[in-house]
Amino acid sequence: MKSLPPGWGENQQAVVKTSLPLATQLFPVADMLAKDLRGTLKLVKEAGYDGVEFFGALKYVAQDVRSALDEAGLQIAGWHTPWEYLTPENIYSTITYNKVLGNQFIIVPWRPDEILATRESCLQFAAELTWVSDMLGMYGMVTGYHNHATEFRPTDDTKELPWDIIAQNTPSNVIMQNDIGNGMHGGGDMVGLLKKYPGRGVTIHMKPYSTESRDTFFDDSNCSINWDEYFLIARKEAGVRWYIVEYVNTIRFPDDPIGALAASAKWFRSRNGK
Repeated sequence: MKSLPPGWGENQQAVVKTSLPLATQLFPVADMLAKDLRGTLKLVKEAGYDGVEFFGALKYVAQDVRSALDEAGLQIAGWHTPWEYLTPENIYSTITYNKVLGNQFIIVPWRPDEILATRESCLQFAAELTWVSDMLGMYGMVTGYHNHATEFRPTDDTKELPWDIIAQNTPSNVIMQNDIGNGMHGGGDMVGLLKKYPGRGVTIHMKPYSTESRDTFFDDSNCSINWDEYFLIARKEAGVRWYIVEYVNTIRFPDDPIGALAASAKWFRSRNGK
């Protein structure tokens, strides 16, 4: 066998400048969205976003959503899909709906505390999520699971973290949608978990967190998150393709969710992708 040229075969990290897209979870503008789908999406675009992640029931006509996204100039970065839409009785309708949207990411937004209480119930959920992943994979879609705080409270029986049980018993293409603010509220080492499960942070939620105050912003001195480390790990290890803002702060931005989203986008853009 011929020897490799100098430098080849070594573990080197190329420096490639990228600007990954920014989306927002639409929950912060839920009331506006219920009244005016098209107008709200246009305001989100004007606030500085490339895409949106929907949530909740598939209550809109799929073609209307697709048309509204195109009109606003937004991409779809996912849908937080209630579990009942992913059962064997409903999954084909959900697939058809998302095909019309052009949505690839179908994320389970939460599971009840009792599902996360024991290793056995976590394993049952992981098995069901694996089945969902297999079904969606046949249609070019992927599923994932979004954390809140409960996933980082040890199970009653084995004292394991539900997040670990789910991650370790689902295929590597199941997104573990890391919500850093939610997770830190539950005591989770969220940056460490991005490293622990490489390639599974395809879409992640950015949310500031402080041990001192609910009224904190991304770049406040009391924000407990090391954003430099976070973005470095997100790019190099988590496999991120969409950064998703979900910033709800009624103290700093009372009755102004669009203002909150615009300020969040401005902060993100100021980092030049870092």
